[in-house]
Amino acid sequence: MQQKLPTNKITKGFFEYLKNLGISKKTHKNYRSDISHFSAWLLFRLRHWGVIAENLTDAVPFLDTKLASEYKSFLTGNSVAEKTINRRLSTLRHLARFLTASQILDLNFMDGIVNISTKEIPPTSPFIVQFEKHLEAEKVSKNTIKNYLSDIKQFISWLEEKNQSITT
Repeated sequence: MQQKLPTNKITKGFFEYLKNLGISKKTHKNYRSDISHFSAWLLFRLRHWGVIAENLTDAVPFLDTKLASEYKSFLTGNSVAEKTINRRLSTLRHLARFLTASQILDLNFMDGIVNISTKEIPPTSPFIVQFEKHLEAEKVSKNTIKNYLSDIKQFISWLEEKNQSITT
């Protein structure tokens, strides 16, 4: 269960900034959740380094692109959904803009941190089509088929990133 972090000057100001952008209530709710998640991760990370920070305001001086990149790696390494990762990164880009516009930080700690994207393997790949037909013949549920195919596509994408190939 995620702990509720104490409201502080930075988060109050950031949420007011978001409100002024005219975003929907749902987006605002998601961004609040994203900031809470990031803050909890950040405070844990800083404590690991021996830094005592009680809230986001205390942690702001430690924000940099290396830390933002570590957070992105943490999200991808923990199988967080692509849309959730990208929304959380978007939230942090808004936070970075707020912090620089408010002259709280001199640099945009999200500079160069881009959304993730899983490469799509064409569904017409003979390997994937053949496997899908096999699963259907075995009367595997549609949801299981979808998950298996997604896993295979991610694996093939990973292989391509590593300059490996599979023989079909």
